[in-house]
Amino acid sequence: MKTWMMTLGLLTMAATMTAQDARMTSEQDARGGVYRTSIRSGEFYGTLVSFTQANNEQVKFNVDDIVLRMTRDQDFLKALQNLTTYRFDNTTQALNVLASHGWEVRSAMVVRGRNGDEQHFVMARPVDSMMPASPWLEQRSGDRSRQK
Repeated sequence: MKTWMMTLGLLTMAATMTAQDARMTSEQDARGGVYRTSIRSGEFYGTLVSFTQANNEQVKFNVDDIVLRMTRDQDFLKALQNLTTYRFDNTTQALNVLASHGWEVRSAMVVRGRNGDEQHFVMARPVDSMMPASPWLEQRSGDRSRQK
């Protein structure tokens, strides 16, 4: 489990460094500070997980909800909704369908899960522009409106 967590942490750091490498446009506000308005190029990331349950292969594609707020491309959002809800027959079908929508495999690993081996794929989709995300500035539900 420690090895899996360490690998996942390293992959996350590599993905973050790659995503921050994108070219950004900026504007100055009235007080002379600079804030980002859009990122000209970058990548969205998702995970594809495949495992066997009751002798049936289960394949799930997941993307974090923040991706939905980082783009205004309605065609991409509709395709993303269909990809995350579709029940794939097997891993090969899922990889081929995702590749046809512009997703690329960045990393693959096999881990031992509760029901046997699980295949995990980190998928990336290059995009021409995206809006910067600042989840720490958004209102939170409950008593805490901002994280301190």
